[in-house]
Amino acid sequence: MRLSQFLTENAEEILKEWDAFAATVTHEGKALDKKALRDHAAEILRTMSRDLATPQSTSEQEEKSKGLAARASAPSAAETHADSRMMAGFAIDAMITEYRALRASVLKIWSASGGGTTTDDLRDITRFNEAIDQSIAESVGRYTQQTKKSTDLFLGILGHDIRNPLGTIMMAAEVLIRSGKISAKAAAPIVNSAVRINAIIEQVVDFTRAQSEGVMPVERTPGNLADQLFKVVQETQVRYPSRTLQLRSAGNFDGSWDEGRIGQLLSNLLGNAFLYGAREGAVTVDLSSTHKDVIFSVHNEGSPIPQGDLGRIFEPMARGSLSEYGGERREPSGLGLGLYICREIVLAHGGTLQVESSAEEGTTFLVTMPRFAVLSQS
Repeated sequence: MRLSQFLTENAEEILKEWDAFAATVTHEGKALDKKALRDHAAEILRTMSRDLATPQSTSEQEEKSKGLAARASAPSAAETHADSRMMAGFAIDAMITEYRALRASVLKIWSASGGGTTTDDLRDITRFNEAIDQSIAESVGRYTQQTKKSTDLFLGILGHDIRNPLGTIMMAAEVLIRSGKISAKAAAPIVNSAVRINAIIEQVVDFTRAQSEGVMPVERTPGNLADQLFKVVQETQVRYPSRTLQLRSAGNFDGSWDEGRIGQLLSNLLGNAFLYGAREGAVTVDLSSTHKDVIFSVHNEGSPIPQGDLGRIFEPMARGSLSEYGGERREPSGLGLGLYICREIVLAHGGTLQVESSAEEGTTFLVTMPRFAVLSQS
């Protein structure tokens, strides 16, 4: 019996094994009944059976082996299965294991019935594996596409629907101050809280974009890096009037940068230095340059970053250990995304971000970036 006929005549036995395996898959959604567990497995199996029974050219076989077979305009059974599993809370790797289990079940049951011994059987096995790979490609592609849509929707809600009322709160606080109904001191908690919430929104949006697109989006424009950083230093000094902040520069800093991202980069590094550095110590920004690159560093005095944290400090959601600074414990109040975003901004500019920290020398974050975008060579 050819494998295509075997799939049709033994579909129920194969699908029972699918049901049994799907029931063991851990997922975040609610428990699924038998119908939901089987989902579109029967249609996927029928599609494979029809495919095996259809003559195939060498070029078609090669395309299918790469997951590039021609597709109908309507969603395939594998694509619809991906939609259902995503809504049920299945992770993408859990969905892929279903296909792996299906492959193993079919080959096991077929082998037990005496299949897989002739030359035609071996050809059928090859085509069956290609059909499984095509279904995986369709499911993964669909799952990824739907995830991207969900991400875009999330960013739209976060960036617009939440940021707008936040702006209203800040504007209302300013109006109350100017009208004399409340003092600037009384309004400070409102304004500071709104600023902090807005910063968290920006971090979450940036993190999500970097995770979704694989790189932090930047828009370069010609400019002088020293001028851009000087603005950020001035703004930061206003926020920390009792702290010492120094800027030293020597060199040529013309190039092409995303000014907004560069400002965000330095602001995050300075905020980190003021949070973790010694209160009585200075925070120093040093700028220098070479023919191709510009370099700047942010240095603070105080207790060093624990060695156990250095290896993961730029990872998302990573927070440093609580440490003693001048007799008080300072706990990070953000989401643990600041230094991750710094690294992604530098990488998007084709640069590097390094950190050195010791009790003797303090902590220094060193940024090195090319003046202009480096074109990849194919």
